[in-house]
Amino acid sequence: MQTIVAREAPARNAQWRMPVRAAWALAALGGCFTSGPAPFDTAARAPAIAAAGGETTRSASSRPSAGSARLLTREQARRYMVELINRDRASAGLHPVELDEGAAGRAGQIHADDMASHGYLGHWGSDGSVPEQRYTDAGGTDMVLENASCFTDERNRVLDSAPRIDAKNVELAEGMFFNERPPADGHRRNILKPWHGKVGIGVAQPVATPTDIPVPCFAQEFVDSYGSYGPVPRTMRLGATLRVEGSIEKPATFAGIGLARVEAPKPIEVHELNRRRSYPVPAPYQTYWPAGYQTPIAVKVAGGRFAIDLPVSDRDRSGMYEVSIWASFPGSQDFIMVSLRTIQVR
Repeated sequence: MQTIVAREAPARNAQWRMPVRAAWALAALGGCFTSGPAPFDTAARAPAIAAAGGETTRSASSRPSAGSARLLTREQARRYMVELINRDRASAGLHPVELDEGAAGRAGQIHADDMASHGYLGHWGSDGSVPEQRYTDAGGTDMVLENASCFTDERNRVLDSAPRIDAKNVELAEGMFFNERPPADGHRRNILKPWHGKVGIGVAQPVATPTDIPVPCFAQEFVDSYGSYGPVPRTMRLGATLRVEGSIEKPATFAGIGLARVEAPKPIEVHELNRRRSYPVPAPYQTYWPAGYQTPIAVKVAGGRFAIDLPVSDRDRSGMYEVSIWASFPGSQDFIMVSLRTIQVR
């Protein structure tokens, strides 16, 4: 979840400040690995794996002996990664998360497939998509935070439709996420966010060739449900009215609604995808509050339910608009983003 700090008193103009954006310098919503020659593109080294001449290879001396690898199906690899995530969360006294096989799992698989088939690492997709867009397109309605790992040699590969994943590679990926040290610890902090309840896992691995070992790519999509929200359209006309409604459940309390805009997604070259290591969630160009705050349109709130009809137009510009729903939590002065959905506006 993204946080908003500095909640103003009623009848004053509430200000939105986003200090977490700086904390996401490693990558959007939790992070991706910094550039390096190892197959997972991290400064940590896997002793049996090396990159030579732009091609990921395994040396003969480091080849595992027959039967030494514990090979997992894709589904087993997903569940094993969740097991490792929960081991790491337990070390900090946190409750476990469950495997999300719905929208978060579908969005993670789409992104893992895209990275592995093109040889890049990041949070943008080759079609220009971003995490919240992929999650929305997969049917998600909450807020998604993404960790990703992959190789970065920019080679197109054919993916294995029924991969066998070495358990050690699952351990390596989770270990590199979790063992980060401040200030470059975006993945670790994402894993250790106390409010996480579910995580979708994407796992993709190319077909092995005589010169190419099958190294897997992973996407972790953490999601947290604090309410239910009415549907929003996938596309709409610029200047049309958007109905945003739903309900927030305890311990959360509804706070406000934000509307942001970015340029419409366009395909991105792989070399550019590998250059992008951070993705800040766009800040709202307009926010809407309940009665008692200075707001262009007051959100109607009754108990845990809220509703508003708002115009969709940022200075008459088309693009991808992002609808965010914010809540407050006991013991925190921050507003927390609990839902983020995208709409293509033309």
